[in-house]
Amino acid sequence: MSIFKIFKKRSSEGIVKLNDIDIKDLFLTPFNQRDHSWILEFNKALKRHSFTKLNPENIEDEIGMHYLNLSLDNQDDSNNLEFYVNTCLENGVGISISETKEKSDWIFSYGDLLNYSINGMFYSGEISQPFAGKVTDKYIHNREARIGQPSEKFLPEIARKNIRNFLFTFNLENVKTALIWWVDNNSLTLAFNIVPEQLLKALLNKNRFCKFV
Repeated sequence: MSIFKIFKKRSSEGIVKLNDIDIKDLFLTPFNQRDHSWILEFNKALKRHSFTKLNPENIEDEIGMHYLNLSLDNQDDSNNLEFYVNTCLENGVGISISETKEKSDWIFSYGDLLNYSINGMFYSGEISQPFAGKVTDKYIHNREARIGQPSEKFLPEIARKNIRNFLFTFNLENVKTALIWWVDNNSLTLAFNIVPEQLLKALLNKNRFCKFV
């Protein structure tokens, strides 16, 4: 059954009930079913909901990434998700949405929030002016790719600063970055050039670094 049929079937249950259900149905949609229609419905559903901070307000995952801890509740004193995005981008954190303190029901990574600030919607897949300067075409593991430096639009200075700060937690300094555009599936990968000397420093925190890479 498609997510649209689920929405239609439940529309008679009342607006308040529907607003509490549709976002959760979308959260549960398997990744291989998240097509363009899902992306549009997901972004619409987010705008209908509001969120409040949980206690603790900030949580950390196993590799040291930090998240603002929000609850989906639609209370009078809560705010829509966009209210929190700029603060998270400034502080280098993502957003965790939870119904309980025990686990996260949905994670927006820092990259997800950055993509939203650039394109105005989550998971847009839009690629516009990703490179700055010279671009090199080559094959990587038999895949056609374009490699260059990320543009200021794609990777603004605040994001570069937060990436530097995060890498520093692994004793990594002056790490060079590059952007890879995979032609076959029209996707982007931010790559880091970590030389052997730097890798030895990072391995001082072996368990956390191995989970990161």
